[in-house]
Amino acid sequence: MTWNRIIGQNRVKNLLQKAIIDNKIPHAYCLWGQEGIGKDALAIEFACVVNCKSPIKTGNGIESCGECSSCKAANNLHHRNIHLIFPMPTGKSGDSKKDSVLEKLTEEQLEEYHEQIKLKAENPYNKIVLTNANQIRIASIRELKKKLVLTSSGEGRICVIVMRADEMTTEAANAFLKTLEEPHENVTILITTSRQDALLPTILSRCQQIRCEPLSDDDICKALQEKNNIENHVAVLISAFAQGSYTRAIDFLGESMQEMREQAIDFLRSMLRKKMYRSEVSEHIEKIVKKYDKKELELILSMLIIWMRDVINVSKTRKTDKIINIDQAEIIQKFITGYPSKEYNKSIEFLEKSVNQLRKNVASQLVLLRTVHDLRNLFLFS
Repeated sequence: MTWNRIIGQNRVKNLLQKAIIDNKIPHAYCLWGQEGIGKDALAIEFACVVNCKSPIKTGNGIESCGECSSCKAANNLHHRNIHLIFPMPTGKSGDSKKDSVLEKLTEEQLEEYHEQIKLKAENPYNKIVLTNANQIRIASIRELKKKLVLTSSGEGRICVIVMRADEMTTEAANAFLKTLEEPHENVTILITTSRQDALLPTILSRCQQIRCEPLSDDDICKALQEKNNIENHVAVLISAFAQGSYTRAIDFLGESMQEMREQAIDFLRSMLRKKMYRSEVSEHIEKIVKKYDKKELELILSMLIIWMRDVINVSKTRKTDKIINIDQAEIIQKFITGYPSKEYNKSIEFLEKSVNQLRKNVASQLVLLRTVHDLRNLFLFS
């Protein structure tokens, strides 16, 4: 992996590279920000660079060569200097102080562990999730402390990456704090979290804290096309709903975004028929309520919100090159011609209200019927 494989986060990349070049690496970092924006990827690449045998200077930056034995081991997440800590299952019963965390796993758990490490190595945006593992336990911290005392890095730098550090138990957090209070030479601890406020203030105070920003829609769109071979117009649509998170965007790949958008537009079309609309709307509501759960219905209504924002954009600028639903440009223009000089902003208010009602667990049929009532009044009778 190289820095270029990490989506966006240029400011953080530059900070980490400058610390390496200036040889002013702190003993601990806290990389924080919402899920799915590349915090683990940044930590892993940092560990790879500081252990590379032939790092490459690139202007004001530095990156791993990707070819040396150290880089190959780091890219597989099997480097002797790189230690990963994340929630682990309790494993087999016994004296937890004597057995290592891995030694206590059953064969099935160990197989799952290695598979998750492999997936993380292939895709640093992959979230490591093991069955019945929702906490970082004190056993993992005890084992880390032993490793730091008994080993020295020799070449390179020991990097401890604590993923989802906010999931440490109270015992583990207190033990980890002691490790931070006694920094070891040539060791850097990198903790990542999407819940900075859940960490002990004393832990945060001993780390150099770096906020990782949400990704831009453009960065997510480009990544979907390059990494996931998604067509441009689909990538643009998905990135609009990703809320700055690449992994959230990936979750949408499992959804039929195109099909759901067609459902949204067909719903709008049926509700705005001037005559004989009631039976068609009723059938449409019955169909989508049966097919989609409330989360998916929220997405369908949110697609209408994005679509209406495109309507506003085109109605004001008379241009279609900046809209999300670029493949719907002709339909959007026809809609504006059919419903000129309407309060399009009001439609967005109504749709956002409907989304909020779904989130408050109001019956889906009632929410959709109310949406029909509001939008018909706006576009047909105002």
